[in-house]
Amino acid sequence: MKIGLLITSMNNFGKKGFYNSQEIGLAKELDKLFDGVIIYKLTHQTERYATERVVHCNQTVLKLIPSKSIGINGLLSLKYLDTDIDALIYFSDTQLMVPKVYKWCKKYDIKLIPYIGVTESHSNSKIKKTIIDIMFKRNVEIYKKCTCMVKTPQVAKKLKEYDVVHCEVAPVGLDLSILHTKYTETSIETLKEKWGFERSDKILLFVGRLVSEKQPVKLIEIFEQIHKKDSNHKLIIIGTGLLLENIKSLILKKRLSNSIKIIEKIPNTDIWQLYKISKAFINLNHQEIFGMAILEAMYYECKVIAWKAPGPNFIIEHGKNGILCESDKDLVEEALKEDNAMGKASHTRVIERFTWKATANVIEGIVG
Repeated sequence: MKIGLLITSMNNFGKKGFYNSQEIGLAKELDKLFDGVIIYKLTHQTERYATERVVHCNQTVLKLIPSKSIGINGLLSLKYLDTDIDALIYFSDTQLMVPKVYKWCKKYDIKLIPYIGVTESHSNSKIKKTIIDIMFKRNVEIYKKCTCMVKTPQVAKKLKEYDVVHCEVAPVGLDLSILHTKYTETSIETLKEKWGFERSDKILLFVGRLVSEKQPVKLIEIFEQIHKKDSNHKLIIIGTGLLLENIKSLILKKRLSNSIKIIEKIPNTDIWQLYKISKAFINLNHQEIFGMAILEAMYYECKVIAWKAPGPNFIIEHGKNGILCESDKDLVEEALKEDNAMGKASHTRVIERFTWKATANVIEGIVG
C-alpha cells in the first residue's frame, strides 16, 4: 500500500534544517509500515518544483510543489497528487483546500484522513478570525464524512460538538533520528562557555515565532521580574517574526541587553546545546495547540514551565514532568526555583508517549 502526506499550509516558520518537521518525522515511521510514502509540501510560487529522497527512509519521497496562496492557505494544483496512493493524510485544520481535496480523493477512491490540530482562529484580527472560523465550519462538513486524526483530546471534544464523531487521538511526536542522543555526555559548563555565558548564569529559554499569540512581550515583562529578584538569570530567545524589532526595542528600554540573547535561527543539530544549558524552558501561549519545542525541552531534561493550554495540558503531568501555570506570579516563582528533579521523568514521558511511532500505528489501523 502507498500513502501520501499533504501539507498545504504556507506558514514559513521552520526553514528546512532549522525545525523539527512534523511531516518528515511522521513519514519516517510510515516508511516502515507502507510500500511507499509521498510527502506533498507546498512552497512559494517563485520556487521550482522538486523531488527528493528523505534520509533514513527506504521508500519515501518529498515533493516540493510551487503554489499560489491566500495568507497561509496554499492553493494546491491537484495535478501534482498521485492517483495510485491508497490513503492521503492531510494536515488540514482550517485550510481552504479541504473540500477540493476531499472531492479529488472520492474521484480516485482514495481514503482521506484529515489530521487536525486547530478548530478555530486565534488571530487578534476580528476580520481574520471571522473568515477562518467560517472556513473551519465549512471543513467540518467534510470531517463528518471521514475518520479524522486529532492532535489532542481537546480537539476531539470540540469536533464532537460539531457532530464529528469518528476521531482518533494521534499526538504529534518527536523524530528521534534527528535528536542528539548523547546529550548527557557534554558538560553544562563547557556549553555555557561556548555560547558566551558564565558558569554562574541561570539560563531561561524561549523557542518560537515572535508573534502576538506566543506572547514575547509578556515574556520580557516576566523576565524583568525574575531578573530583579536574581540578576544571575539570563534569557535566550530563539525565533523571529513580526514582533522582533518591538522586542529588541523593549529590551533596550528595560536595560536588559546584557541579560537577553536573541538567536533568530539555529540548526537542529545545535539546538540541543541550549536546552542542555537552560534551567527552564518557558511557553506562554494561551492557545498552544501542541508544542514541538516543549517535547524537545522535555527530551533533553529541561524543566518546562508552560501556561495552561490544550497542548501543554495534554503533554505535561503537572508537578511530575513539568509545570502548568495560571498566573504571572506562578511563572516567576517556578522560574526562580533551582531544582529540576523532574528532568528524568520529562525525558521518559516523551519516549513513552510522544514519538511518531504511535501516530503511524494509528494511521495503519485506520487505513486497514
